[in-house]
Amino acid sequence: MKRALLAAAGLAFATIALAQLSKYKDWGKSAEAYFLTSAEKEAWSKVSTDADAEKFITDYWAKRDPNPATAANEFRDEVRRRIEAADNQFKMRNKRGSETNRGRLLVVLGLPTRVSTERPQEGAVQDSGGLTAPSIDTRASTFDSGGAVMTTWTYGKEKFDPSLGIGELRVRMNVDPQRGTDDLMGGSAAEKAIGKVAEKSIVSPSATTATAGIAPAVPAAATGAPAAPAAAAPPAPAPAPAPAPAASAGRAPAVAAAPPPPASAASATIPAEVRSALEGLTPRSKAEGTFWAGDFRTITGEPFYALQFYVPNEKAAQGLKFGGVVWNEANQPVGSYWEDASLVEVKSGSRTDKAFDRSIALPPGSYRGAFGLFPASGGAPVATAAANFKLESHPNEFGVSPLILANTLTPLTKRPSPTDPFVFGMEKPIKVEPKADRKFAKEDSLWYFYAVSNPATAAGATPPPAPATTPGTTAAAPAAEPKPRIMTRISVQRDGKDAFQPLTSPAELQPLAAGYFASGSEIPLSSFEAGYYTFGIQVRDMNAPKDSVAYKGIERKEDFVVLNPDGSLPSRAAAAKTAPKPKAPAKKP
Repeated sequence: MKRALLAAAGLAFATIALAQLSKYKDWGKSAEAYFLTSAEKEAWSKVSTDADAEKFITDYWAKRDPNPATAANEFRDEVRRRIEAADNQFKMRNKRGSETNRGRLLVVLGLPTRVSTERPQEGAVQDSGGLTAPSIDTRASTFDSGGAVMTTWTYGKEKFDPSLGIGELRVRMNVDPQRGTDDLMGGSAAEKAIGKVAEKSIVSPSATTATAGIAPAVPAAATGAPAAPAAAAPPAPAPAPAPAPAASAGRAPAVAAAPPPPASAASATIPAEVRSALEGLTPRSKAEGTFWAGDFRTITGEPFYALQFYVPNEKAAQGLKFGGVVWNEANQPVGSYWEDASLVEVKSGSRTDKAFDRSIALPPGSYRGAFGLFPASGGAPVATAAANFKLESHPNEFGVSPLILANTLTPLTKRPSPTDPFVFGMEKPIKVEPKADRKFAKEDSLWYFYAVSNPATAAGATPPPAPATTPGTTAAAPAAEPKPRIMTRISVQRDGKDAFQPLTSPAELQPLAAGYFASGSEIPLSSFEAGYYTFGIQVRDMNAPKDSVAYKGIERKEDFVVLNPDGSLPSRAAAAKTAPKPKAPAKKP
């Protein structure tokens, strides 16, 4: 009895202390506080003034700052992006999306590996374990607008830091939009995982306001004001691209640094032996498994060329330089490049290799380029490639970007340059790192990604405003645009034969800017036999005139390889043998 009275007294004192707060009264209940540890929750309950609350919140973020030497706090920025995405995606009656159970899971654990949705009374099921609906969206369901559904989020064990000791996590939720609830069904495992991730989020236990050296920031959620709509989703379900399988669940949200801005018509002094090697390359020079490139557009329609060299880890230990020469149709050099090569990590199964990304921004025209990675100390090149490419300026025409196959998508927190390679979106950018070697492990997921520009508006709809081209101005919010009607036909072939029945379905495009959209989805490869495949997609604009190229469709194809379990390449003979087909995509009801 005495113990109960003391507990009640402690609760009363905590309530009295928090009651004295005004500006930060509800911060402890906000989505930003989801990473509070038990000790921090107790300390927060004793905060009695707004000044103390402000210091507590600043210290809370400082302890989780992965790079205290800089003014930015990448962890805080990523959490706020996830909150915005959850608010946009999961809003329910009288409740912000980030305050729902799905929002809490997204903010703390990130994007699930798999999502399935079922309406029990009808027996209809949608499952992202095979080929998901063509969108980056954790809802993966057309049920949300109806009655109650059962949604299961599955996090593969590889999504968590191994030191957390979390295996595969399955979270079932009864989502009822009409009642405004998404109740957890037996959520003890999820609560334990969230607790472990919260503890692990602290990287500098002794960090304080003084040591952080960062001015106190007032969290948007602390003020009680609704967050601004997210234009692009972070690691999960927002209507804009950014779900982020890139940020692994259970780890501090990671932020990839934007690549250095590309030079336009650059002119660099290239060593004589390097220039000689480049000039000897022809577009017929083989670069299979090391080079991938394509022509892309900025959000305002300017063309540029983006390339990637894939470098095996054993060849990336030495310092490397990027060299390149570009000639126009008259065989005149219009650009030369010689610079340090900054490499990024690319993972496939248990293997980690490196990649170099670069953009080449030139005026519209036809070009021939020769590129390579060379040891900074001299010697034979690590990788070389040559290609013919054409940059066309059609800022108002319907267009489909090259198809990118990847196993990593990374949300970025810094505003990119318009021509940063393989980065989509400006306000909420996401980087889609291609797999230039085109090799995937069975435990990988294959992400396909493409962008669509200038889709036609439906008859009678108000066309979207033209993108801003004057420096200092911004384009109109994409949310105000009429919704495009894009139909896709997706196929995966193995050795020229369908691996499963082609899937035709509407594309759920995510707005990046006015007249500019992206779409993509995940295909877990666990059910795929080792072999050689071709992924194909036809993109049709159903609002375009029926005799137009846009209506008839634009096709994109890319080859890829699913490796043997030991990481070796499958033999061509083995690839031709009859094998069980991968699971067919779940059909929409």
